[in-house]
Amino acid sequence: MNGEIVFFQLFDVGRYIDLNEIQSIFPGIRDKKIIKTKDTPDYIIIPETIRVEIEQDIIVKSSNLKNFKAQIKLYEDGVISFTIRIDFVDLPLERFHSIRNTEINTPDGTYKIENWIKLQFSNFYELSGDYIDSYFNSLDHIESEKYTCFCITDVFKDPNAFIGENENYLAPFLMGENPELDLHQNQINNTLKNSFSFLKQDIAIFDFDRCLIFDSTKDYEDLLLIIELANFQRLELRTLDRLLDIHLDSAEDDIRSIFIKSRLFLRRLNKKLGYLFRIRYDFIFIFENLENVSKIIGDYYLAQIYRHLGKVFRFKQWSESIRNRMRILDEIYTTAKATKTDKLIIYLEILLGIVFTLEFILFLLGLY
Repeated sequence: MNGEIVFFQLFDVGRYIDLNEIQSIFPGIRDKKIIKTKDTPDYIIIPETIRVEIEQDIIVKSSNLKNFKAQIKLYEDGVISFTIRIDFVDLPLERFHSIRNTEINTPDGTYKIENWIKLQFSNFYELSGDYIDSYFNSLDHIESEKYTCFCITDVFKDPNAFIGENENYLAPFLMGENPELDLHQNQINNTLKNSFSFLKQDIAIFDFDRCLIFDSTKDYEDLLLIIELANFQRLELRTLDRLLDIHLDSAEDDIRSIFIKSRLFLRRLNKKLGYLFRIRYDFIFIFENLENVSKIIGDYYLAQIYRHLGKVFRFKQWSESIRNRMRILDEIYTTAKATKTDKLIIYLEILLGIVFTLEFILFLLGLY
């Protein structure tokens, strides 16, 4: 087989990256693309980024793989994306599943591709920390998403026929399972049934962590962009979900302090509510940006693929779960504050009652 492999790995580093300031250390190209092909309207614009090619002498340790290219891209919404592209020549189909273990020789040593990306990210993150507004003080690690695209550029009269002939390998490969696994025909059909084609000669099949693209014309750049944006949204949702887990655990401890240990006073509650106010609006703005990205609506070819990836990644269920948990978290502290305030009012009323009683007694004693 001939074509190229495209590795995506995205890291969520915070709520915001100052693209204007970070260009002092990251002299990349400001990029605000407009999707123009595959019957998609010109008015659909993706988020602005800064991108730069990583210039290093890198040799792939495989006779079938060559032309290693790496690009880093910064999203204003706090995401750093790495894209690795490697051409493959005369690569046997049955070796596709082992490509992830390929080693590369770099100026820093010999690494697997995934480990090299982590090294580059760590170096860049340490350098750019002053330009990132991070909300990860309570997280023990930075969330990331990976996705791999196998783009086959050989000419096929009927790509569907080729897929049918090799379905016993391609189905477990797309699922991330051992290709020697003897899958049931129902599972094979479910994995390979949702394919997309724009021309007779092209076809794309997507799964949770990887996809197959057949296109002899190499006209799949917009498709790769849609895949990156879908993983961008998946990463943001995963990070928000983790943050909510942490805050809900913290809420349980706070409620115990309020109603059992009685050590959390109103001022601390107000501080918590103020912090949650910021988190809630961060959440709202992130969702607004995600929805702006997802305005690839209608029956356009790329819109169909974006909606399909959304179903594969379960965007709707995940979004609803996050919204409900955010509402629960907000209600927990709001109710706790109201309860604490009500108690203070009761204590104040009792105190005022005692004062009025004492004043009345003193008044009577004065008359006597």
